[in-house]
Amino acid sequence: MSFVNAHIVAYITDLGYSSYMAAGTFSLIGACAILGALVLGHLSDRHGRRSYLSFSYGLRCVGFVLVLLSMGIPLLNIPAMGLATLITGIVLVGLSWNAVVALTAAFASDRFGIRNLGTIYGTMFAVMPLGSGFGAALGGFLYDARGTYDLAIWSNLVLLVISVVLVLSIHEKRGKPGLPQGSEPGQAPLTAAPAGAGDAA
Repeated sequence: MSFVNAHIVAYITDLGYSSYMAAGTFSLIGACAILGALVLGHLSDRHGRRSYLSFSYGLRCVGFVLVLLSMGIPLLNIPAMGLATLITGIVLVGLSWNAVVALTAAFASDRFGIRNLGTIYGTMFAVMPLGSGFGAALGGFLYDARGTYDLAIWSNLVLLVISVVLVLSIHEKRGKPGLPQGSEPGQAPLTAAPAGAGDAA
């Protein structure tokens, strides 16, 4: 999500929309992130983590496709599809934003136990800012080199497809019989509650 954090406002203004429109669109991402974390987290509590985590990455991938289509793809002779396509893409990206963070925490807890979650999640968030910083810098470099964000968005799409495949390749560990997923005797079950920070994908 470093591309969105660092570049989405500049991307929208480059398309010819006002700075007010760009700022409002960025705010829309935050509102959708709250809704996505609540809904997808609740569904994963009932139906399993893996499918909804991969769905969240897939949802973000579709969102970025629409964001790319809003500027058009000259190589494929696809014209710019305008504001409605852009807003739809932004909504999909927003719905997946914090959902991925919450579902990743719950998925890690299901597989490795609540006792190990702090170490795993702490390590993840120690490493993720490095990737986020590199991604934001790379997006700026590609824009400076080409005068457009097309390659930056394409790189996000490739990484998101890889993410979907990797999540689907992980065996989902079910909870013990008679206990909710992620629970152990004497412990409260971990649910996919919304997280306060965005992820770096």
